[in-house]
Amino acid sequence: MVDQLLHALQHSAFADWVQATAYPAVITAHSIGLAILVGLLVVIDLRVLGFATALPLAALRKLMTVVWFGFWTNAISGVMLFSIDAKKDFYSPLFRIKLSAIALGLILGTVISSSVLQGNSPVAGTSSRAKVLAVCSLTCWLCAIVTGRLLAYFTYGDIGLD
Repeated sequence: MVDQLLHALQHSAFADWVQATAYPAVITAHSIGLAILVGLLVVIDLRVLGFATALPLAALRKLMTVVWFGFWTNAISGVMLFSIDAKKDFYSPLFRIKLSAIALGLILGTVISSSVLQGNSPVAGTSSRAKVLAVCSLTCWLCAIVTGRLLAYFTYGDIGLD
């Protein structure tokens, strides 16, 4: 059943259109979304870890709206890219690790935003708990980026239908 759905998606007119026509725009949108999403979260995480202490933590919370814009840009473009190689991606352990790292990174970003960036105290983000969250967040995003890039070089096409 899953193989049939993946096959139908991968061989759909939509997937053909993405691959033949829209690919340059989609991959560009995906890269821009990634830069926005991860770039801003890295800035927040590094601030929590003690870099750029002149930046008030509470002010960084406003960046979360832009972070979510980057996420939705990546989610939409990611689904479009997934349609091209649905079977390969679905069966790839790298893809599953990537999605897990993204989910955990988003959860950590939300926790940091709602707890660490809330306070007006300049030392609110300097607790050891906040620093652990920031390091875990940075690790998740590094993992998501590395596994995402490795997906381009490793295939699992011999699994499933086709």
